[in-house]
Amino acid sequence: MTKAELRKEMKSILADLDPVGKSFESMSKCMAVIQSEIFSKVKCVFGFMPMKDEVDVLPILRTALQQDKKVLIPKIIDGTNEMEFYFLTDEPNRQTESNRWGIAEPKAGLERLVMEEFLTKVKGNEILVLVPGLAFGKDNSRLGRGKGFYDRFLSELKKKTAAQGNVKPWICGICYGAQIVESVPTEENDVKMDVVL
Repeated sequence: MTKAELRKEMKSILADLDPVGKSFESMSKCMAVIQSEIFSKVKCVFGFMPMKDEVDVLPILRTALQQDKKVLIPKIIDGTNEMEFYFLTDEPNRQTESNRWGIAEPKAGLERLVMEEFLTKVKGNEILVLVPGLAFGKDNSRLGRGKGFYDRFLSELKKKTAAQGNVKPWICGICYGAQIVESVPTEENDVKMDVVL
């Protein structure tokens, strides 16, 4: 199956999921992250503002903020297939607004991440990255929405933590059970997850 075929199939599967079931599954995934040993040790969480077909990770972001961890969410750089991250300091829904695609992004005025500067203050193993996707393989491979936003960002993060001699960040794919497939078609620049929840 090609990436395009799998994307189409996954969008159809996600559209048919029961909203109540999704809500319960989202909460159980969030509790699994929050209660994990990794979460207790990390000082920084790269999260995302969930779209309607993604696991609602807001409880994780709120808990991280309450525990004085650094919390960041992405914003698409206009006219590119790249994104930059901004620090949240308060309730995520109050610090975001919808972009033209209806995706919640950081409001103007929030502090933008400067990766090199940031990595002088935090070690790689103190970073947890929550990654959405359309499908995940049992080998921790990931199928995104086709623009390569996360593959670019994760490659850069891994390269820069490795260059600083830091231990690598924890990269966690988070999805509904229906999104786990036997395997995902991959290319050389696709980044695998360390774990898929």
